[in-house]
Amino acid sequence: MSQVPQVFISYARDGGVSEQTATALHQQLVQAGIAAFRDVENIDPGSHWAAVIEQQILASHLMVVVVSKPALDPQRWVMRECLFAANKRIPIIPVLVERVDLPLWLMHINALDFTQTQHWGHLLLAVGKYIAVEPVIEAVPLVQVAPKPRQLSEAERLLQELQNPQVLPPRRFEIGNRLNAIGDPRPGVGLDANGLPDIDWVKIPAGEFIYQGGQRLRLDDYQMSRYPVTNQQFQAFEKAGGYNTDKWWEGLKKPASLPSHRWTEGNRPVESVDWYESIAFCRWLSAKTGQEIRLPTEQEWEKAARGTDGREYPWEGSYKTGYANIDETWKKDGDFYLQETSAVGIYPQGQSPYGLMDMSGNVWEWCINKYEEPQMITPDLSGGVRVVRGGSWDYNSEFCRSSFRYHWLPGYRSRYRGFRLLCCFPH
Repeated sequence: MSQVPQVFISYARDGGVSEQTATALHQQLVQAGIAAFRDVENIDPGSHWAAVIEQQILASHLMVVVVSKPALDPQRWVMRECLFAANKRIPIIPVLVERVDLPLWLMHINALDFTQTQHWGHLLLAVGKYIAVEPVIEAVPLVQVAPKPRQLSEAERLLQELQNPQVLPPRRFEIGNRLNAIGDPRPGVGLDANGLPDIDWVKIPAGEFIYQGGQRLRLDDYQMSRYPVTNQQFQAFEKAGGYNTDKWWEGLKKPASLPSHRWTEGNRPVESVDWYESIAFCRWLSAKTGQEIRLPTEQEWEKAARGTDGREYPWEGSYKTGYANIDETWKKDGDFYLQETSAVGIYPQGQSPYGLMDMSGNVWEWCINKYEEPQMITPDLSGGVRVVRGGSWDYNSEFCRSSFRYHWLPGYRSRYRGFRLLCCFPH
């Protein structure tokens, strides 16, 4: 715990008013003689940022949250930080920098309105009362000086470059490898503070969708992982003794040896794992997290891939060159064929309607059901083939359509196949 009363600054790193206000706030607090934590200034290179954030919140006497539209996005960390602080009974001062609809739990906390005028003196006095420090207000200018633009880190620059749809697959491939080398910061790609797979869950809302050639099906809501399981995440299962724990393998055929992965970069999808290994991984992660995690049925997979309007690919329209890691040269769909897997999520222009990445290409993904008996989702040793979906880096655009059904023997490993996770909502 910190010896000096500390203020934790929570904000959305969006390059806009929220980040500018957080930068100015940090300057104001430091000039007023108040210890303040803001991630950019205070997290050392190489640190696991999620663990540092948690430690610093616990070490703080007060949280000041800069409230903006991006900050209220549930996919960002701001609301998670606020809820964590609230659960630990750490006081919170909201500072409104945009007109927004506050969540119910935050509405009862009196906020400072910075949307018209920035009341730095008022804020500093309020902070001083919470942490019992006399702020040096007369030394602090009450007019905000526009902060210098923050220099983006290398990882941020690379991720920003990926958002440009004009960037070609060979460059995307290089970016993915570089992110792995310097430490890929994206949620859902690596491990959490406890060393478990950090899964970025995406909600697939309940409702009807067009399945296969036109059949209308209805599914309840569920969550799918934004990315396929990565090498780093599967390695956590291996290191935890997953292949030596019998309960994960009950009713399954355990391989005689550990998998030999063709590509080992941590942010690439794991490959060369069979259906049984995928099921064992799900059982292990379910037990570790207390969630009901499994492989998706092919119906759940298809809805997550193509949405409700029956589109052919995760994006609208026909196949678009440079939208997925496949062999485009096979059917002359384009000029690109990487000839191997690539880091997950490097084709954001090809994401599904729900924001899931790599639903076309990279690796085939195991589904839980049998190919000829789709209603059969329980493990057995009969040898019946199991469904795979999505195509891979070595297959053409026909195989990578969202409705294309394919199959493999459940005990067969291949460098073309990996898997993605589904999490059921509690009933």
